Amino acid sequence: MKRMYLPSLYIKGFKSIDEMNLGSLSSINLIAGDNNVGKSTVLEAIYTFATNGSPEVLLQMALQRMNLTCNLFRRNNSEGDNSQLFLQFFNGWEFRGGKSIILRTSDSNETSLTLCYTYIEESTIANEIITKRTYNFHYNDNENFESEKGILIKTGKEERFFAFSKAIRFLGDLSIKSPVQFIHTSSSNKSINSLLWDNIALTGLEKYVVEALRIIEPDIENLAFIEESFFDNRITNRVPYVTLNGKSGRFPLSIMGDGMNRILSIILGLVSSKDGICLIDEIENGIYYKRQPELWNIICHLVDKLNIQLFATTHSLDCIRSFSDSDIINAQLIRLEHRKSGIKPICYNLDELRIALDNDIELR
Repeated sequence: MKRMYLPSLYIKGFKSIDEMNLGSLSSINLIAGDNNVGKSTVLEAIYTFATNGSPEVLLQMALQRMNLTCNLFRRNNSEGDNSQLFLQFFNGWEFRGGKSIILRTSDSNETSLTLCYTYIEESTIANEIITKRTYNFHYNDNENFESEKGILIKTGKEERFFAFSKAIRFLGDLSIKSPVQFIHTSSSNKSINSLLWDNIALTGLEKYVVEALRIIEPDIENLAFIEESFFDNRITNRVPYVTLNGKSGRFPLSIMGDGMNRILSIILGLVSSKDGICLIDEIENGIYYKRQPELWNIICHLVDKLNIQLFATTHSLDCIRSFSDSDIINAQLIRLEHRKSGIKPICYNLDELRIALDNDIELR
């Protein structure tokens, strides 16, 4: 499989980002900055671009932001206009025909998402009825046609229209078939980990998960997910267990300390991103600062072995220091700053980052 790698990314009109140019991207990109400056938004823009503007991805991210599951959304919504779920990704949160999101790399690979109306126009040629979909970037008040609001998605020479009213139909399967994984701040629960484990089961990639865990605990021999029942079998969970060198039996991973489930989520997300892109929001979340150097050692190991490009956010100075002290090659810190002209990325290579830290320059 050809490796997915972004050499750069130009973002326009995506959520709070009017315009931003990430001119030179590395294999490992740690994104820092003040609260609400757009760190997570950059990850979402990358996810959207890497999945060709998929409306399934937009819906997945919208539900994640709202802390809703697909089933809960389905129960509370009918087949109607769910435009607000998608308009939140467009600058201004309003429907205006012609408003676009543009995501583009330096090699002119571009994906655009444009708000528009569409209607089916029929004509008769040689006694044969011909139907044609027409796009209109202004309201169509021709009562002969019934228009729909939605998004015109263009990637290269391909284009497709997604109608807001059809959003409910995407809830059957929101699995994204692409070498891109997005590990959210809340993605440390056991159900997410078990799903990620299932993604790589019997592929030969399991060994990389165990190898990575051994960086933290060298005695780990193997890992498995085992179903456990709670509250008189009313609730079941698949719990990660490990076997340890020189000890009989199996042990829940959680006995190794707080944060191990989060570390496992990060490892599984990376391994599932082989030859692709891994996105991790608030990478230090739930992980004790003294374990963060070990975490960066794990990341270096997996990025190198599996040809992964990593984008992660942080608001922790300890995390940035651990990042700068690691043996990472081809990495950078991207600090986002509010300027009068908008959000501006300031990039530091590792040498520049160490100088900035030594001089107490604000980086978070």
